[in-house]
Amino acid sequence: MVKLKKNTNGAQEHMVIASSLIRKRINSVISKGSIGRDKVIALTNDVKNFLENLLIGDKLENLILTQPEDLTSLIRGISINYPNFINPNSDENLLLRNVFVVHGYNHDDFDKLEFIKRINVDTCPYCNRSYIYYLSRVGKIKPQIDHFYPTNLYPFLALTFYNLIPSCQTCNGFGAKEGNCPILHDMINPYLIENEDFEFTYKIKHINFLNPLMDKNSVELLMRRKIDGNTKILKLDQLYQQHSDHLLELIIKSKVSYSDKYRTYLKSYAGLKFNNSEIDRMILGNYSEEDDIHKRPLSKLYQDIGLSLGLIKRSTQ
Repeated sequence: MVKLKKNTNGAQEHMVIASSLIRKRINSVISKGSIGRDKVIALTNDVKNFLENLLIGDKLENLILTQPEDLTSLIRGISINYPNFINPNSDENLLLRNVFVVHGYNHDDFDKLEFIKRINVDTCPYCNRSYIYYLSRVGKIKPQIDHFYPTNLYPFLALTFYNLIPSCQTCNGFGAKEGNCPILHDMINPYLIENEDFEFTYKIKHINFLNPLMDKNSVELLMRRKIDGNTKILKLDQLYQQHSDHLLELIIKSKVSYSDKYRTYLKSYAGLKFNNSEIDRMILGNYSEEDDIHKRPLSKLYQDIGLSLGLIKRSTQ
């Protein structure tokens, strides 16, 4: 729903940390020849060859920096050459999870909060309904990060930069994205979507003119355009039906002269200078520029409906 922009500098910074963690663990596993204490799993020839190959030249770094448009072909290549790698019950999969997840993604040296800061996004790109931060049980602010290609199937992508998607607890939780394979469900990585791939519209069922704000069921929020795989797995249609009160307020706001009067008032307000984008933001009650969609929940909804109703227009200022 919200396009993530590629971040070459952030990816390079991440690669330095991630490659150090993985390289250290690969050397340890190869040296020992196994993982585990209570349940020892011996290093198989396929995993050994795969890991040793990653230590040659920049191959490990290239894995971490694989571009989002190349991830599916990378998966297919590895799946053909090493089919057991993507079997969650195989020893090969468990060995790779130990290297890339347990001693990589889950390692304390991988600071997830710093990782999110590099991406510079505040709301969930899957739904744009919620912020990506939550309070842990000990009161620390933590981000949610989804592996677009899940680690139970593709553990070798656990620290690949463009496979790590900031998300909210709802989209990353049980009953939504969780361990679903995007290849099977035709989902598209947020780095590869465009904001116009999703577009909100609406239908008015009836309006209670005596008290219009009290009946949010009088309007229906619809999607004119959507990516079917993302929408189905993330249940976006159902979730956005819960936000029809926002839609109703925007419709009512568009029916009064409030917008024109307020715009004129702000432009002439003594001591303050507002550009058109800032005035649009105050009228809309949310960010009005496409580049700012990620900054606040529901901004995609507000912008699409606001443009449709004529509350705002795209500004070049």
